[in-house]
Amino acid sequence: MSSTQHESIVDNEITTSQSQIPPESIVAISTVDVVGELINQRWTSSLLISITVVVLSTSFVMGVNIGGPNLYNGFIVPWTRGHPFPCQKEGSTSQWIARKWWNCVYNDTTKNLNGYYYLPEISTKTLIGQRLKDSMHNVLFVIGGFIGAFSGQYWYKCLSRRNAIFASMPFQLVASIFMIITLYIYRGYETDDPDQTTIDKATKNKDVAISFFYISRFLSGFSAGMCCVVSTSYLNEISPRALRGTVGSCHQLAIVIGILFGQIIGLPWILGRHNAWNWGMSWVGLLSLMGSIFIWTLPESPRWLVQERKQNEAAQSLRKLRQSNDIEVELIEFEEEETASNKQDLGILKVLSLNEFRWPLITSLVLNAIQQLSGINAVFFYSGDMFSLAGLRDEKVFWGILATGVINLIATLVALKLIEFLGRRPLIIWPLAGIIIVMIGLTILIVLNAKNSEDKKDALAIVSIIFILLFIILFAVGLGPIPFVYSNEVFAVEARAAGLSSAMFINWFCSFLVTLFFLPLQSASGGYVFLVFCVLVALSFVLLFFKMPETKNKKLQEIQAFWK
Repeated sequence: MSSTQHESIVDNEITTSQSQIPPESIVAISTVDVVGELINQRWTSSLLISITVVVLSTSFVMGVNIGGPNLYNGFIVPWTRGHPFPCQKEGSTSQWIARKWWNCVYNDTTKNLNGYYYLPEISTKTLIGQRLKDSMHNVLFVIGGFIGAFSGQYWYKCLSRRNAIFASMPFQLVASIFMIITLYIYRGYETDDPDQTTIDKATKNKDVAISFFYISRFLSGFSAGMCCVVSTSYLNEISPRALRGTVGSCHQLAIVIGILFGQIIGLPWILGRHNAWNWGMSWVGLLSLMGSIFIWTLPESPRWLVQERKQNEAAQSLRKLRQSNDIEVELIEFEEEETASNKQDLGILKVLSLNEFRWPLITSLVLNAIQQLSGINAVFFYSGDMFSLAGLRDEKVFWGILATGVINLIATLVALKLIEFLGRRPLIIWPLAGIIIVMIGLTILIVLNAKNSEDKKDALAIVSIIFILLFIILFAVGLGPIPFVYSNEVFAVEARAAGLSSAMFINWFCSFLVTLFFLPLQSASGGYVFLVFCVLVALSFVLLFFKMPETKNKKLQEIQAFWK
């Protein structure tokens, strides 16, 4: 008898026998095999490789697409407006010089180094509309994101987890190709004294190039929205229960690393130049291409295979992931969960109408909404403007942007340990309380900064920056990773696709609202814009304090008992 046949017989025996075993015997089996179960609650090379391939080709790419534009705004906005490049020279100061156009908007008397680069005087009313247009590349990214997240339930149902991840990658690959094309269609003109022929030639294909640019950002967002649903599901389903929080947090960790990496390659001496910024936003297509190849070497989700009644394949996948033959207890747990539901996948409307899913859905939606409505994407998309508003000047703004990425990464690494040590609930409740205090303090500091003399502004600016970095730390240890983990833990199998897709849709939709309205709100209200975030965080704190259960190391039935 071959080894494959032997494994098949053993797997069939396990499947057949477990259906005949009463619950009391299953408890006995779990007690007897506790050593084998503990062995499986560990890291293995197969698990690490699977996590790395998935997050590097999806989550990391998403992070680069979030962090990169922040440093390229000084080039992107004049480019989309149809202005020539405003700098006369390259070098360490070119990034700041390129960003001086913001000051030109606020004060038309500010002189730019390039005498052939002008911005007209803009009224306050027109300024708000212009700021809305200037953020369009970020707005389209998040529009693509919430459409991709909403479509996630259909990919989730129609394809296997691995195939669904693969399906998200071509969108980013096409987006990268479009991004490369943009700057070669329309490069602007770089001479100090261009003639009319040069100007006409440079602007001939401007509208086509900008259209390619916007389509690229939309496709990148669509791919990112899909990955938030399918990648996080895969990570949750391949991880042992004891590592579920840490493995699920790897999605957020990869996003954070991607944000920092996107900021680093935006340095003026790397790709932060007028003729290279599109490469800084397109090279991630190579990761999607590599991911679409290596994804086929990874094991399929064993939970999904059990759900599809493919027990033999589920056993093989689980052996590969755990690198152990002692998988019977975990297989029985998967079967118990599937048998407990034993229903067809439910649609979003059905999930909304059923009482048993009401609080899992509400708490998931609130968590994902406040993750964005806390204002975090305003920090990563527009931290340069926030630092300027807080009183930072010149190249210090640039280094402040990099500091946000470094602090975010360090705090997220700490969160990977805390999420299994302290649990999910404490890392949401108490950081939310801290964010409320920080937002109030930041508002006071920015208002004082605007009213004080120049000699006091530097000190107030430093304190304001500390508050912004403190906000990032509080966000990274809780609101950063936990919504993705929690949303995968609280839904029964039949409601998971609809629940997770709804949560990710709300996440991206709220990101869209912040991205769309932050700059106009900032222009209209100055530092008081943070009070809007503060009120929203306070409301979510009250609801989650009373209705969010702890999910660490708990089975689904134990979690659902909290709301009964």
